[in-house]
Amino acid sequence: MAGLSRELLAEIRRIEIVTRRLVNQQMAGQYHSVFKGRGMSFDEVRAYAPGDDPRAIDWNVTARTGEPHVKTFVEERELTVLIAVDMSGSMAFGTVGDEKRRVAARLAAMMAFSAIKNGDRVGLVAFTDTVERYVPPKKGRKHVLRIIDEILAFDPIGAGTDLRAALEFIGRVNKRKAVVFLISDFLDDGYSRPLHVTARRHDLIPMTVVDPAEEALPDLGLLVIEDLESGGFEVIDSGAASVRAGYAQVQADRQTQRDSDLKRYGVAPIAVRTDAKDYAAPLVNYFRIRARRG
Repeated sequence: MAGLSRELLAEIRRIEIVTRRLVNQQMAGQYHSVFKGRGMSFDEVRAYAPGDDPRAIDWNVTARTGEPHVKTFVEERELTVLIAVDMSGSMAFGTVGDEKRRVAARLAAMMAFSAIKNGDRVGLVAFTDTVERYVPPKKGRKHVLRIIDEILAFDPIGAGTDLRAALEFIGRVNKRKAVVFLISDFLDDGYSRPLHVTARRHDLIPMTVVDPAEEALPDLGLLVIEDLESGGFEVIDSGAASVRAGYAQVQADRQTQRDSDLKRYGVAPIAVRTDAKDYAAPLVNYFRIRARRG
């Protein structure tokens, strides 16, 4: 991380301290209970002890020794975790608290620290209207700090969003099943088919980042609105109740359609707001629900 500004290094350090504490205190065991690894492998045979599962008895060894013995297994962990982060122009937006991109960095950090705490490898896919950065999955604290650095210091070439391109890229670079955290505001369309393919092949968890101003327009009179992705401008009268009501309805319909598209393919989105006091709460709640459902 040489060459970074003092401010950016301080922010990376702050994110590390906060997210590692959240992982240790609030998410301890939640991640592991949901992502159990690739399966179980044989470890050893030992003498039967009260409370052991009778289905684990090794009858060959039991017959040979005259004493009951059971097979023991260990979990094969080392999952591959990919964190795909939308770095398009709209993710630089934020009116209360932090920009969506900074919230995305904190979410990515929590997932990355949870992954390495459980012995998993974690990688990064940073995308706009194309995949601009790929950090192959690895283990270790330094690698997680590099991922946080990549997100915070990222200077995108493109401004638009192409979720299709990101999902298709993930399919090409990961043939084996991976856990994919897709962090975006989902201000895009035409990604239903690659979303379906990704959800079938991998464990896909969408994380939607929303700013309050994207849900309700404040009464501030005439406003000049800039589209951060297209660069276009529009003048609207936010003082008119009909304009605010129409805006709120359009945004509500968009979010309903987005959630419907995601749930259609069996993936439930985790919604995180830029004005949230606790970014970990929606994640903890999601993991608890998933763990209960098995």
